[in-house]
Amino acid sequence: MSQKPVYPLWPWLFWVLALPLLAMGIATAVVVTIDAHTLLFDHPHLWWLGAAVPVAGLIALSSVTRKRAMMTRFASNELAPLLARSVSPGKQAFRCGLVVLGVMFVAAGVIGPRWGIYLSKVKVRGVDVVVAMDVSRSMLASDVPPNRLAVAKERVRQQLTERTVFRRANRFGLLAFAGSASLRLPLTTDSLAFRAKLDALDTSSAPRGGTAIAQAIRRATDMFARSPEEATKVLLLVTDGDDHEGDPTAAAQLAWEEHGIHVYTVGVGAAASTAGARVPESARSGKPLLHDGQIVFSKLDVPTLKNVASVARGHYQPLAQLHLLVDTIANMHQSELSTEERTRHTPRYQWFVLAALLLLGAETLTGESRPVRDTSPVRLWQQEGAA
Repeated sequence: MSQKPVYPLWPWLFWVLALPLLAMGIATAVVVTIDAHTLLFDHPHLWWLGAAVPVAGLIALSSVTRKRAMMTRFASNELAPLLARSVSPGKQAFRCGLVVLGVMFVAAGVIGPRWGIYLSKVKVRGVDVVVAMDVSRSMLASDVPPNRLAVAKERVRQQLTERTVFRRANRFGLLAFAGSASLRLPLTTDSLAFRAKLDALDTSSAPRGGTAIAQAIRRATDMFARSPEEATKVLLLVTDGDDHEGDPTAAAQLAWEEHGIHVYTVGVGAAASTAGARVPESARSGKPLLHDGQIVFSKLDVPTLKNVASVARGHYQPLAQLHLLVDTIANMHQSELSTEERTRHTPRYQWFVLAALLLLGAETLTGESRPVRDTSPVRLWQQEGAA
């Protein structure tokens, strides 16, 4: 008698490897062919959890292989089928296949597929932040290479749009200023729009040359007009402080006393330089800017920026320490800013978890035994006792 029928491998290969891998292949093909905007995932970075499916199948195959080896070692070819005659190898393979499929559905549920669209009203809670970016020609000085404006835009982008928790909790507005101020983006929760407008800033973004910090503060005050009364309002003033007109300290004090606007100042430039840096004619020209035949220099004005921040219950930090101001703003009182209707994709993970539970429940209820007809010999004394 052959031992092979006791634990044949083909049912195991089908149930624990071929069928789950076929299901994964079909699912992968569906994901690849469907529009990325139609099918989304909560945790796409966890795609590697799919490797648990073939691993579970290989563990099951390893187990049955060990059973075959033990049967060969401890039982003869004639005895082995008798020892395993009450167990159905096909049912055992089927039960393990249910477990492997359950693992596959659990992995899919953890990744979190979403499809189908619905609208939901979301209450936006956070802080209203207006970024006033200095785009005057002094911001083209290269004491902070490649120039002050380029580095300021990069740091603001990193801290305000690439920090997920901070980005989701607040509304942002953008103002460009030089000799006059220009609204580039009203307060919004759309961080992508803010980033696009920020990247587009250059020295032509303000209609008039020079630097008028006081006017920028007054223009930013107007941007908070539609903010709720109880909202925390912050003006993030990014500049070298090289002011040519007005009184920025008085404007900041008025913004705080009448409108409750905190003014945080960010100094852009090399504070250690005593003479300052040469101002170029333009971003593309290496020629220095001349005024009355003299080369124009620009120096970071730290005292003015500190005074502006102190009278408006804010703080001053150099550009390299911008993250400290952002941390401070993130910990400020958050209030309800608006109610927005947003498009959401319906989560479907629960269907995969339910499928996994059903498969594991079916595995528990499925037996491994098979009906066995008693063919053992009957002794003479048993026959006489029965008679």
